[in-house]
Amino acid sequence: MIRVNLYEQLGGRTARMPRWAAWLAMAGSLVIGVVLFLVAASLALILIPIVAVAGSIAVWRLRSRMKAAGFGQPGSFPQQRGQPGHVEIVDAEYRIIEQGEPPRR
Repeated sequence: MIRVNLYEQLGGRTARMPRWAAWLAMAGSLVIGVVLFLVAASLALILIPIVAVAGSIAVWRLRSRMKAAGFGQPGSFPQQRGQPGHVEIVDAEYRIIEQGEPPRR
């Protein structure tokens, strides 16, 4: 016989469980696990293609709208062509402004 202590924290007595009841509980747990796995797998087999098709339709519609708006055409954003040896220099004037000094115009 298998002994199961259901009330260990409460200081209760151990209960005896017949072997056939333990096997029945294990078999029931196995059946529930297999059923849950099969349900999840069947949902995945159904939903993955639906999501893939919906995503491809959304991408297709987005691309057509972007083309209609002028994006996605060659030359819509012209690339800067750098010349070898050409360096751009940014020139700026820096001043320190004191707290009491009025701004210059």
